[in-house]
Amino acid sequence: MKRKHFYVKLVLKGEVTEEVPEVSFFRARPQMDFQWILRTLETARNEKSIRAILLVVKNSHIGWGQIEEIHNELKRFHETGKRSLAYLEQGDNKAYYLACGAQEVYLAPAGTLELVGVRAEILYFKNLLAYLGIHPQLFSLGAYKSAAEIFTRENMSEANREMTAAILGDLQVRFNEKVAASRRLTTARAQELMDTGPFSAGQALQVGLVDGLNYEDQMQQILEKSIPGIQHYPDARLRFREGWIKRLLTLRRPQIALIVAEGIITSGESRRSRGRNPFLGSETLVGFLRDVRKRKKIKAVVVRINSPGGSALASDLIWRELKLTDEKKPVIVSFSNMAASGGYYIAAAGRRIFSLPATLTGSIGIISGKFNLSELFKKIGITVDSLDLGRHAGYLSPSRPFQEEEARLLQEQMREFYEEHFLKKVSEARRQPVDAVRALAEGRVWTGNQAKTRGLLDEIGGFAEAIEAARQEAKIPAQQKVRLLRYRKKRSWRELFAIPGVESIPPTRLLALAEEWDIS
Repeated sequence: MKRKHFYVKLVLKGEVTEEVPEVSFFRARPQMDFQWILRTLETARNEKSIRAILLVVKNSHIGWGQIEEIHNELKRFHETGKRSLAYLEQGDNKAYYLACGAQEVYLAPAGTLELVGVRAEILYFKNLLAYLGIHPQLFSLGAYKSAAEIFTRENMSEANREMTAAILGDLQVRFNEKVAASRRLTTARAQELMDTGPFSAGQALQVGLVDGLNYEDQMQQILEKSIPGIQHYPDARLRFREGWIKRLLTLRRPQIALIVAEGIITSGESRRSRGRNPFLGSETLVGFLRDVRKRKKIKAVVVRINSPGGSALASDLIWRELKLTDEKKPVIVSFSNMAASGGYYIAAAGRRIFSLPATLTGSIGIISGKFNLSELFKKIGITVDSLDLGRHAGYLSPSRPFQEEEARLLQEQMREFYEEHFLKKVSEARRQPVDAVRALAEGRVWTGNQAKTRGLLDEIGGFAEAIEAARQEAKIPAQQKVRLLRYRKKRSWRELFAIPGVESIPPTRLLALAEEWDIS
């Protein structure tokens, strides 16, 4: 009997999240689960009947690190002798960079290719705030700690310009190398093409940036020319949640826990804002990690970090729980698109750190302060009256500025946390003298490539490499199958029925839902 051949159609559309996407009955699902993408690519590689992947990119909001991880999976797929095609309706820098991981790239006939090279543009609000009567009183520790500059300056500081140029330069080099390898060009020619973009579909085909101009419905015909009779692999077979029967049969297998740390770090429980921006709550992660330590079948933990930082206190509480967990079971850290400031702080508790080359990493520094709104209140007719039973009782009030002593006390607290906590913990974790870490700190952000050469992480690699490291550290034999237990927050009925635009109230209970699957 002749074996059937299939292709997997993987459509990337909307925001790609590391955490399980949140949904409600009143809102369509606007996000994609990155772990689902990785599992789809893994299935396509291991399933013998699958001979090709069709990657369709439609207005996808995906990070540079996640793109590089998809490239890694596609490379493993190609090593099995299978074929991949990418289809773009239109392409910006990221979409085209993503498509270059495939062996062939196709573009819609009326599409455009916005291949123009990387750029950073920052909006500065100092003059607007002054016009409104808002006076930022923000203090930074670290010459490169630039997040507050958008409120206090009209342009980049020299330190920020230097840091940004270094990051963009590294990204551009990788971009050029990928385009050159994909299109069989020199890197100089790849840069030359970017300098002459953007391109219409016809121009992109003429200069060799795409292999053809087609509509999406014509892509199967292209596959059939090289693999006659190939069919679309049923989407239903790409649903990876396993039933209780298989869980029962594989009950004795060792487990590796997956905990996703995504979003702005804050106290309380993890949640999403009205704009769907995630908040990484310390209580949520603390609950997960304590549960991990209790479960005997869990032999190791992989923490997937995608965070720009946030609360120093919440970061330290998470760090402590990760450290306690690592004393009982190995904790391996995997960076996604960003692990900066508090995101890097919590990573310092891990036994080994893996990062993608483009991951924004580091930013070892601190920002604190407030916005003084007293002039704005005066302009719009708001008056404030108060009773203070302490000299500094109102130091955080937006209705008045810091007193000189209050500003000094706040900066002393920042200095203590920076010196006694952040620098020392990174120094201990990376086995470098404090002065050596201080030279890499100052709030400076590095790419994963740059961070690796400076000893801020252990290996360049993605999720697959982190899982293998967890297996090794837990001394699980290579031939032994393991179960991956993915932790996530149980959602309340109130959240499921949340109306778009209305902030949902987080649930009071945490639970590790048994979303398990085998990994070889």
